[in-house]
This record gives sequence, C-alpha cells and structure tokens, in this order.
Amino acid sequence: MTDISKENLFIDRLIGSYGAEKPTNARVQVLQEEARNSIAGKELPTTRHEEWKYCSLRTLNKQTFVPAKDITNPSLPDNVGDYIYPEAEHHHLTFINGVYSEKYSKTDKLPEGVIVANLAEVLDAGNPIALEHLGKYAKWEDDPFAPLNTSVFRDGAFIYVPRSVKIDDPIQLLFINTDEKEQYVMTPRCLVVGEQSTEMTVVEDHIGFGDNVYFNCPVSEITLAENSHMTHVKLQRDSRQAYHISRLAADISRDSDYKSYAVQLGSQLSRSDVKAVLTDENTHATLDGLVMVNGDQLSDTHSIMDHTMPNCTSHQLHKCIIDDDGTSVFNGKIFVREDAQKTDAFQENRNLQLSNTGTAYAKPQLEIFADDVSCSHGATIGQLDPEEVFYLKARGLHESQTRQILTYGFALDVIESIPVASIQKRLSKEVEKFTKESQSIKEFA
Repeated sequence: MTDISKENLFIDRLIGSYGAEKPTNARVQVLQEEARNSIAGKELPTTRHEEWKYCSLRTLNKQTFVPAKDITNPSLPDNVGDYIYPEAEHHHLTFINGVYSEKYSKTDKLPEGVIVANLAEVLDAGNPIALEHLGKYAKWEDDPFAPLNTSVFRDGAFIYVPRSVKIDDPIQLLFINTDEKEQYVMTPRCLVVGEQSTEMTVVEDHIGFGDNVYFNCPVSEITLAENSHMTHVKLQRDSRQAYHISRLAADISRDSDYKSYAVQLGSQLSRSDVKAVLTDENTHATLDGLVMVNGDQLSDTHSIMDHTMPNCTSHQLHKCIIDDDGTSVFNGKIFVREDAQKTDAFQENRNLQLSNTGTAYAKPQLEIFADDVSCSHGATIGQLDPEEVFYLKARGLHESQTRQILTYGFALDVIESIPVASIQKRLSKEVEKFTKESQSIKEFA
C-alpha cells in the first residue's frame, strides 16, 4: 500500500493526527502499539459486512477530525454544575471534550480504599490493578473501533471498589462535548473493577452542548468479582450532528449481578456494541435499553449475552421509538455454551413507529449448544394500538394527548428501572419533549 492510499484511510488519518505522544507507562505503550498495528491500513466496515448491514459509515469516512485535546479553549458554558445529578454531588468526574477536568470533579466522600480517578493519572502512577485489567475485556473480532480507542486514548475514568464495600450514592462520569468550529474526536476510556461482595451504581453521561460535528468513540471495560452488584446507566445525548460509536464489555463472575440501562437520544449516527460474559455459575446480567430517534437519526445497537457456565440468567428489554425518517437497528445475540446448562435467558425488542416513514430493523438471535435451558426471544414493530387510542379518547382526551400519553407509557418500563430518581425525572422530560415536538403526533391536533 502506498503512502498516498494510507492517507486516504480514515483510521490511519485519525491515528496520524495524534502525533508521536506516548503514555509514560511502558505496559500501556505496548498495549497501544499492539492496537495500532492491528488496525493499521484497514478500512472502515461497509454495509457489505453483515454486522454493518444497516449502518453506513460513508459520511464518517469522509470526515477529518482533530484530537479534542488540541482545542485549548473550549467554549464551556457557566452552568456545568447543573449537569451533576444531586445524588452524585460528592462522587463525580467531569471530562470536557474527553479531557479530564479537575475543576469540575469531586470525590470527597468515598469509602476507604475506593478509587475514582482519571485513568491517565492512575496508569502513569503504575497502579497494578488498572494495568492488570486494562485491555483485557474489550475485544471484538474484525472491529476497528475498540482498538482505535485503545491505540490513542489518554484520559478516562478508573473506578476501583475493594472487597465488601458498598457505595450507596451513584458515581457520575460526565462527558461534556462543547460547540466548536473545528471537528474533533475524543476517545474516553472507562475501567471499572469491583472486588468480591461489592456494590455500586455508575452513571455514564455524554452530553453535547451544541449542534456541531464531532466523533465520540468511548470504550468501557467492567469486571465484577464474586457476589458483586453493579448498576450501570449510560445516557447518550450528543450533538445531533455527532457520531457516537461505543464499545462496552462486562466480565461477570459467580453470584454477581450486572444491570445495564442504556438510553440513546442524541447524535446523527449512534452505534453501540455491548458484550456481557457470564463467566461462572449463578450469575445474572440485564442489558435494557431505550432509543428515541427522529429527523434522519440512525441508532444501531448490537449486543452479545454470552452464557458460559450453568445456572445463569439474563434479561434484555430493548425499546425503540421512531419518528420522522429515523432508523433504529437492533441485533441481539444470546449464546448458550455447551457447559451452560439450566440457563434462563429472556430477550425482547419492541419498536414503536410514530410516523409512516421511519424504519426499524430487528434481529434477535439465539445460539444454543446446551439441551437443558429455558430461552425466549422476540421482536415487535408497529404503531400505537388503535383500541388503546380509542379507550383514552372515549374518556375525554384529545387524540394528540392520547398519543403522547401512550408513547410515554411505552418508554416507562426502562425509565422506571433506573434506580436514580433525578435521572428518571430527566428522562421523563426528554420523552415529553420528544412527543410534543413530534410532527406525527401534531397531525392529530
């Protein structure tokens, strides 16, 4: 391959824009070099690839981005503190365009031994726990984005909870993306390690303050030891012109419970790949999600629930609300390995189309190699039930009101499952705003 052709490849262009800067830790240097070599000279996947059949990266491929760290004076508003949830007042880290901000972070009431800190500083200090687990779980075959993040990431969050420690209040990781003239890219990295018999709630919140073009490529790795419990809430509210392509890998051990609630509201193109591996017996995982798209937004969720051992359970309810020319894609895979007898796995994808021009693609999958299991999956795509609309209209409500109420009720299952009251309130307002702005619903006014 010639140098000219390399310059035309999106991944090589992006990595090249980061220059020769290297982390101070030798172990991280090796990890990043390996990741960089694994994707050098590779093209982005196209719709000819089965895993990207309905998600075209053609527009992303044409873009040019500068590293977000090169923006020295971001246009930050004065009310950053308003985006910290009250429950996380004393436990939050803030990143501005992917760069850690000590000014807007606070971790002053953590239990003894708990670490909530900037990942770059932890790695530079040679923390053995972070070095042991970094890069161990976020691996996908033929995927360029996890190694892209690995090859150039610098800042991010490191959360470590030692044995038998319970954190009552949620930890918020706030990623603020500002409105800039330059198109920029950020690659935040999150690493969460829960030792035996720990309990925590982590809120990962991505917010775009403008309507500009940028590329957000986060990767999160989570590992839970025996008898641990973690609730992970991810809110994606990026700019409506942004690209958000994320990877999340969770490694869950015996008697542990991992619950993930992902809400996708923003960005022009959103792609989320999630993988939960149940590595031992009596383990449970929840991968629930809520997607709301309108205009010409595209949201694509691919998930893997990997049952490797007996007597494990999993639950997945993924709901999508589609308006205007929006597109939602869901591809959920449940693997039940040969040794995973007595598996109980549930998966459902429900799509609500408010307009006649939106598109929903649903592909729930089961691959079962054990014979003593209870597994179910299904998908529905449809509009509001006319009988339910009639029922509410018969009680004096206008049709547009009934449609707003029923749409809100459709989203409620996921919202009410999130154990943070202020997030429930925030999402309720987002659904209300979405329905009030819906032209499909306004037609009935």
